[in-house]
Amino acid sequence: MLNKIEAVIFDLGGTLINYEGFSYYWGDYYEQAFQHVSAALDLNVSSEQLNAAIETLKLYNTRLYPREVEYTPAHIFSDVFKGWKFQDISLDAAIRAFFQFFQRSVIVYPETVEVIDDLKRNGYRIGILTDVPTGMPTELIIQDIQSFKHHIDYFLSSVDCGFRKPNKKGIEMISERFGVEMDRIVFVGDEEKDIQAAQNAGAASVLINREHHNKCYGELIQIADLIEFRELLMKHRLGQGHQAACPD
Repeated sequence: MLNKIEAVIFDLGGTLINYEGFSYYWGDYYEQAFQHVSAALDLNVSSEQLNAAIETLKLYNTRLYPREVEYTPAHIFSDVFKGWKFQDISLDAAIRAFFQFFQRSVIVYPETVEVIDDLKRNGYRIGILTDVPTGMPTELIIQDIQSFKHHIDYFLSSVDCGFRKPNKKGIEMISERFGVEMDRIVFVGDEEKDIQAAQNAGAASVLINREHHNKCYGELIQIADLIEFRELLMKHRLGQGHQAACPD
């Protein structure tokens, strides 16, 4: 199937970039992030206001309460910051301060830029489909891919799509944008929902398993890093590849 591929869609976090020191579930760090907001904007927030914000944001966290329909950052944080006295400070400024706490730790995986650049030079269309961390605006998460943003043909966040994976809508939107049939698209991600989204859309699925954990979600192929993916894709293009799905 990979010999027909014309477009590659990547997940973002855990696939192309990583927020070092943070697990998939950010709820455990909300208190520190909100304290950062209070200090950065000189708000002097009470413990009651802090706890209310933490618990409200957790209600929107899809790691705790899975959903496919996405909410806008303004919708989420208008609810979260209810009761906080901003005065001359905008909601956008408070949202930026919240995510600055996490973005300070972002890293691009060493092979990301090299592989994407190589795929582009070999004629593949490159897309990114990402479920944003709860409440994160698209313009903020794009800051985390500045080193390779110019290589991406289309960046689509769950906020702009309106749906989160495993919903297939995002992959369908990118397919339509590229004018590429679904059976000529491969989706690369690191979570079960990524594989499910690809399967729901009818695209090929590749699971990147950087930690070498024992996991299998029915993906077409499992890889350890993006270098391995590039090599497999090129071999299939030359008719030399074979499918290496879930490890035994």
